[in-house]
Amino acid sequence: LLPLPTMKLTIPAILLVLTKHTNAVCTFPESGSVMATSCSYEGLVEGLETQDVNCVGEAEAVIKGKLGSDLTVVKAKIAGACAAEYIPFSAITDEGYVFDKAYFDGGTYYNEQRESINEHGITINRLATDPGDRIGNIHRNHAQSNGFTWPDDLQNFESCDLNAAMCCWVQDRQAGDGNGNCNRPYDDEDGCVDADPADNVDVCYVDMSRAPTSSRTTAGIAIFEGEDEDDSHCHGFAWAEDPSHESARFKANNLFYVSFFDHLRNRGYVKNVPGAPMCACVEQMPVVTRADCTEIDVTEKVIFSYSDTDGLTATILESEITFNACQGANDNNNDLAAYVERLRIEQEISQEKKDAFDEIVVGEYYCREAIDSFLDQEGLATKPACRNADPLTCGCDSVLQNDYKGYINVTKSGLTCQRWDEQEPHGHSRTRRNYPNSYLSENYCRNPDGEPGGAWCYTTDPNVRWAYCDVPVCETVRTEESECTYNNDVKQENYRGYLSETKSGLTCQHWDTQSPHAHRFSAADFPEAGLEENYCRNPDGEPAAWCYTTDPTKRWDFCDVPRCSETSRKAR
Repeated sequence: LLPLPTMKLTIPAILLVLTKHTNAVCTFPESGSVMATSCSYEGLVEGLETQDVNCVGEAEAVIKGKLGSDLTVVKAKIAGACAAEYIPFSAITDEGYVFDKAYFDGGTYYNEQRESINEHGITINRLATDPGDRIGNIHRNHAQSNGFTWPDDLQNFESCDLNAAMCCWVQDRQAGDGNGNCNRPYDDEDGCVDADPADNVDVCYVDMSRAPTSSRTTAGIAIFEGEDEDDSHCHGFAWAEDPSHESARFKANNLFYVSFFDHLRNRGYVKNVPGAPMCACVEQMPVVTRADCTEIDVTEKVIFSYSDTDGLTATILESEITFNACQGANDNNNDLAAYVERLRIEQEISQEKKDAFDEIVVGEYYCREAIDSFLDQEGLATKPACRNADPLTCGCDSVLQNDYKGYINVTKSGLTCQRWDEQEPHGHSRTRRNYPNSYLSENYCRNPDGEPGGAWCYTTDPNVRWAYCDVPVCETVRTEESECTYNNDVKQENYRGYLSETKSGLTCQHWDTQSPHAHRFSAADFPEAGLEENYCRNPDGEPAAWCYTTDPTKRWDFCDVPRCSETSRKAR
């Protein structure tokens, strides 16, 4: 199927093996070679130290003496020598640039055809066959023994500054493989017309400007509130900054495995999240809560040689590549974010890259914060819960401080708050899983369940389960104009003043109470109506502002809201 590259399999007759002599120094063999168990910078260092005892502690300096003083350049040269015989990634489909680009954007026949049965009862369009046979052959005969070049000629993969890539799918088009809900191979209501993959992620939003060649637009957003995106599946991989590290050298093999073999051929997962690539560097992908993860493990035997004419060369004698679920930090496996954290802990990527990655793969139940932050950056922030609201410093009384997002973490009596993600000393159900839109971060005071006294928290005192916090109430500034409406506001629907009695002098009932009169109007259901306290409002298009009354015998009445003068309007 693919022409195997010519491999340098002849081992030089003489391997230079030095023994330690008096005044002997470590040198890179000029006429011999160095045997190593990894085609990497670390492998070359270890090979030199193993082969020549004089090189213990000196090998790095010797390598720099040959390849340059800049370690980044040295590692790149080693990676280049190791990749000299890699198979071009374009050979996988052999369909050319346009096809490969369209495939990773979700737009080829690989992505669009569904398995069906024709009029003769013959199964057609089965991915396991076409292109599955070709993909399986490549997996067996090439992907597990030789490297592929990284397809940085495709815009989807040309930079990858965060050292991670990801695929996300929203459709399953292969029947009967035990993955997704495409079960019957024909196009009826029980078949694969709109079948979903196995759901392992929540998609938060798509910023189409991140991948304009995939979305075919330079601007545009798609927000997925709650479960609006339907079932989706994301899977990715990450690699070290050292280009000679096995995770970096074989990242193209990982891309082949994740995209072509494991998900297209084996599972039938196709089609991209609308407005985003199907597979790309993570910085081009949708913002999501998590992704599954595959890592590369390699067993190698390699011979390094060096000459002033050819520079460093590497001859791969043996190479066995395996694809495994990522072993992440804190025993959190098969999780892309946990694997990136492991790379950071092992100092294979920087903290800066990890922080940027966390802005894209945000963590389970963190969509609310990600969406709100993005909309705020775009100048599309949601309307505040009350006038003069500042969620980082105060909470609006009209929503019982449910909008508070600040950092107070002690109760009114001074007790330290318990973290929301912990169950000690108090077990509870107020978790991110159950209240994903309530900003339950760290141990900060919140009001996820509408307690009447405002923001609160569980405490770290075993004898005090929970208590209210001293979170300031956002103050409302009264102005002359806030007490009136203009003539063009005929129904007074925009009135946000503080009048709280009817024309007949009856006191208004609070909008968040159901006594003495039960009703359907609340700040949550009518967020644009300004239903604060017991102020006169017009949430339902009555002829003028009104309120329910505190008189059990009078359900509701209009209010006498004054009109603003034209002089006031002109002054403003």
